[in-house]
Order: sequence, then structure tokens, then C-alpha cells
Amino acid sequence: ASVYNWDSATQGWILGSFFYGYILTQIPGGYLAGRFGAKWLMGFGILGTVLFTLLTPLAADLGASYFIAVRVLEGIGEVCEFHIDGRRCC
Repeated sequence: ASVYNWDSATQGWILGSFFYGYILTQIPGGYLAGRFGAKWLMGFGILGTVLFTLLTPLAADLGASYFIAVRVLEGIGEVCEFHIDGRRCC
């Protein structure tokens, strides 16, 4: 297994990056769910999250900035999974 020598500030950005993507898409996610329906939004959200999760080890090996970018994209995909007809479920 690879060991990454990231300082605590970089680790904080990595841990928080998922939620930055998640926060950025709250309002657009609700709008898209109301406009196109929950089925499509959820399907693309899951697909995006799966693809970016599979890229996580490669991004981490390339560097912290790539890893942070992938985590933000995972957060964007994840928000799509929770909007149903413009309302938040769960």
C-alpha cells in the first residue's frame, strides 16, 4: 500500500473536498430533480460517483491536487442521489 506524506492542512482539504462539491450543488441539484425527474438525476449521480470513486487510487498517486479534484467531483455526484422531485429525501 502507498503511504502519502501529506501535512495536516492537505489532509484537511482532502477530507473537506467531498463536502465542498456536495454544498455547491444543493440548489442546482434540486432544480435538476424538479426539471428532469429523480430517476435520471439519481442514475447519473450514482454513475458519476462510481466512476470517480474508481479513479481515487490513481488520483491519490498523482498527487493531492488530483485527489482533491476527484473528491469534489464525488461530492457533486453524491448530491444528485438525494434530490427527489426537488425535495430532499432521507
